[in-house]
Amino acid sequence: MSPQSPRDQAALTLGLVGLISPLFALTTSSNNNFVLMQDLALLIFPALGLIAVAGALTARRTLILVSGAGFALAAVLQLIQFGRATNWLGGSGSTFSLLLALGVGLLIAGTLAPTSPPTSPPN
Repeated sequence: MSPQSPRDQAALTLGLVGLISPLFALTTSSNNNFVLMQDLALLIFPALGLIAVAGALTARRTLILVSGAGFALAAVLQLIQFGRATNWLGGSGSTFSLLLALGVGLLIAGTLAPTSPPTSPPN
């Protein structure tokens, strides 16, 4: 089962990025903090990514929008808590950036009308 519309293909790609993003947790050290992944972020990214993938594969805009809204809300939470003692996601500015990119991308993909591929090339 593969997504047919460009909207679903974009949502699938963004969802897969969310699913594999916890791999950044394996690369974090004192010298290499590309995207800080720890604590609750290790659960949020794959869970919301899985919802986006499910929405893309079943062509359900609602799931894509729910995933995008979840990433966007997590980005706002990370922005508010960045640099404070209470940091539920345990992230930094890089975590915020990735959350925001996935959230905005999925929200845009979820609001696009589905398109079908052209049946014949234009003359």
